[in-house]
Amino acid sequence: MNEGQAAGWEESKNMKTEPKTEIWDKTGSGVLTETPLLLKACREGQFGTAFPFSGGCVYQALFTYLAGKADEPFFSAHPELFYGSWLVCMSPEWESFLRGLPMRNVFRREVMEPLCAESIKQLKPLPAGYSVSPFTPEIFEAHPFGHGRNYAGFGDFSKRGAGAAALYNGQAVSAASGFLTFEDQVELDICTAPEHRKRGLADHCISEVMRQCSRKGLTIHWDAQNRISAGLAKAHGFRPLTEYAVYCLREHE
Repeated sequence: MNEGQAAGWEESKNMKTEPKTEIWDKTGSGVLTETPLLLKACREGQFGTAFPFSGGCVYQALFTYLAGKADEPFFSAHPELFYGSWLVCMSPEWESFLRGLPMRNVFRREVMEPLCAESIKQLKPLPAGYSVSPFTPEIFEAHPFGHGRNYAGFGDFSKRGAGAAALYNGQAVSAASGFLTFEDQVELDICTAPEHRKRGLADHCISEVMRQCSRKGLTIHWDAQNRISAGLAKAHGFRPLTEYAVYCLREHE
């Protein structure tokens, strides 16, 4: 994930508002060729829900991943899985099928190469009045921007996850943390309150999370929703791996 995405998903998963991302403007394939951590966890029954059918499976794990052969009867019988969702094609068959349907939008995303290392970015000093703290029990229980909700509790998070928050007047105004952990791999979640952005807060939180993950042997996954997020990832030591398209179907009127 990336800055603003966790909140953006919560606001946009019913497709009533658009996520802050960028449009896929290529004519070539937007199939996702790498298996994302969310999908890996879903396949193992650790996150989301799987809907198998003859020849393939639909996985709902925040995004809706379409694997195997496209199945028009299954699509028609289960519109709730496809409309109002962010659809990611894991096969060219599904992409070809979707491109024949009325489309609301097609978004571009970029997968960064997973990394287990400390940040390489030279941080600027925090602005006056701000401080950065690893997640404490109090910060975790407050779930700033929804962070930490996929862990059983602070003990579980402390063992398998990582998190840091930027505080202002005692309140978390920016945070980076593991969205979920699966097999010593962490999906990174970053969010900053709009009125506190462009102050380097996310950089400090990311750097602290990377330090924690490196010491715990956790590999971080970063899925960038735009080039700004990808640039932020590169500044901390990540490298681009692949890009893909997210399809949003036009709902029936």
